Amino acid sequence: MTCTVLALLALGSVAPECRALAAPAEAQRNFYAVLEDLLGDFEYDLKNGQVSGLRDLAIRSIVVNESVPASFKNHLELVLSERLMKAAKIRILQCLQCKSRKTVVSGEKMVVSGPENNPQELARIARQSGIQSFMDVVFSYQATGMVLSLSIVDAESGAMSWSGSYNSETSRTAAFRRGVVAPQADGVRSASEYLPVVQYRLMVGYWQQQNVATTTGTIGLGLRMMERYDNRKKEVGFELDYFRNSSSIVGASTTTAIDLYAGMNVTLLFMHAWNLIGEEENLNRARGGVVLGIGGTYASGFLGGLVRGAYEWRLARHWAVSANLGYRPSATKFIGTSAAGTVSGAEYGLGVSALF
Repeated sequence: MTCTVLALLALGSVAPECRALAAPAEAQRNFYAVLEDLLGDFEYDLKNGQVSGLRDLAIRSIVVNESVPASFKNHLELVLSERLMKAAKIRILQCLQCKSRKTVVSGEKMVVSGPENNPQELARIARQSGIQSFMDVVFSYQATGMVLSLSIVDAESGAMSWSGSYNSETSRTAAFRRGVVAPQADGVRSASEYLPVVQYRLMVGYWQQQNVATTTGTIGLGLRMMERYDNRKKEVGFELDYFRNSSSIVGASTTTAIDLYAGMNVTLLFMHAWNLIGEEENLNRARGGVVLGIGGTYASGFLGGLVRGAYEWRLARHWAVSANLGYRPSATKFIGTSAAGTVSGAEYGLGVSALF
């Protein structure tokens, strides 16, 4: 029995002798669902202005491989026309003459020709019908995937305005539906094509921090800016923090001259992170990450170092929770020229981040 696309249109009911050509049961995909992914990729490019030459367009030709029935051409033309009108808001024109054939009998030979082999005739038809651009479509289907290739040419000059190819195995729409981050679906860029991906986040948390000869509960606000690299598996950047003694927030009295966190203070850290996301980052699952930072804290009469580590649980796309542990090497707090005490030891805290 021959296994054609008609037998594979609904992979959930493939004949037993065709199963060898289909994907494993857990990876089976519906033919039209995969086609919808390719059309979604094309629509994305249309909405983002990536497709040029869209002026009074007519679909001139559709070519399919032997695995696809000829009747599928009409369906493909209709769904492409729908996406073009919906996403690009352009006028789609019918070009029946573009698909016509002329038969000439000369002696014992019969020659069949069409306008696609005659640029002058095509230009004449375009002027007569008000067509400014032609679209040509090539659709290829195999049991392992499908490819949709499109090109747009100027009707008058024949110059190509745009071309694009969409592969079901690298579909952005399919990756987005699975929760995969789009840049990873596109693969790793070469160095010459590298585009920096900078991640900003606002953080708030509660800390038990070292103060002069004691520990203090503080509320912390932070801003972190990290640039991602190694296909999003690593990040490097800076973090800026401000801490406030939680007792002072509720009105309890504090000794401002000694308390590092009762007045103005700034913590600056150089950060490096390792995102534990495997081969691809899936936004439908919580992801872990390890962060290390080194820097210091400045307050009135105080400048001291700080080493900090954290384990982070990243939830959805824009939220994360982290457990933090830090250590401050011994440093002295001064009031004027007199030493008020030393600050040293471990500190810890919990934080919540909003990523954007």
